[in-house]
Amino acid sequence: MKKYIFLFLAFGASLSLGAQSFSGEATYQSATTVDFKMDSTRMSVEQYENIKKRMASALQKEFTLSFNKTESLFKEVEQLEEEGGGRWAGMASMFAGTGGIVYKNIQKGELNEQTEFFGKMFLIKDKTEKFDWKLGKETKMVGSYTCYKASAKRTVVNRTWNAKEEGGSSVDTALVEVTAWYTPQIPISQGPDIYWGLPGFMMEVNFKNTTILCTKIALSKDKEVAIKAPDNGDVVTRDEYTKTIL
Repeated sequence: MKKYIFLFLAFGASLSLGAQSFSGEATYQSATTVDFKMDSTRMSVEQYENIKKRMASALQKEFTLSFNKTESLFKEVEQLEEEGGGRWAGMASMFAGTGGIVYKNIQKGELNEQTEFFGKMFLIKDKTEKFDWKLGKETKMVGSYTCYKASAKRTVVNRTWNAKEEGGSSVDTALVEVTAWYTPQIPISQGPDIYWGLPGFMMEVNFKNTTILCTKIALSKDKEVAIKAPDNGDVVTRDEYTKTIL
């Protein structure tokens, strides 16, 4: 009987939250791993380890997600760069699936992404991607929130680092599985980066070799967060941008 009382109270709380103006800001940490191939005839072990260390550092990023029920803005937190950091950040942007500023309007189906690639700013105009989420029963705790597992498939550009030549890489596409952990305790269908569409807020997303994890969240139930879409950069389509960076 206590179990049913608890479920009823949780359901009632969700309805109450859903009736209010509901928005907030979340902080996410992302980390990406890269497979390296080393040619010992062209590069010493020390050089290889130095490149590996610099790339690993460049591929660890922090983001904020401002959101309300219809809009979200996923923005990378600027970090102080070490000497030569711009070069490594540019290379990291080729391998990581996150970066820059991503604006979503899930009501209108609009997605704008502002991103810099080797010193040039682009504004990608696109539609929100529709994910065919498969909801699972597995749960885990992320912070103080009970999260449920969901999965979907998406096509991504796959880049493999080749240490035989400095800055070298090979490129292909692959159908990969995305795993998301969402919480119905926050009854809003938003998530980091391009992700959305689950019956609750996404606290963690895993895809390919990248993990995006929510480390802090502040909710507002009374005043809706104002969100402005990015408008800086050369306007391109997703296909045009992909051709530019390959």
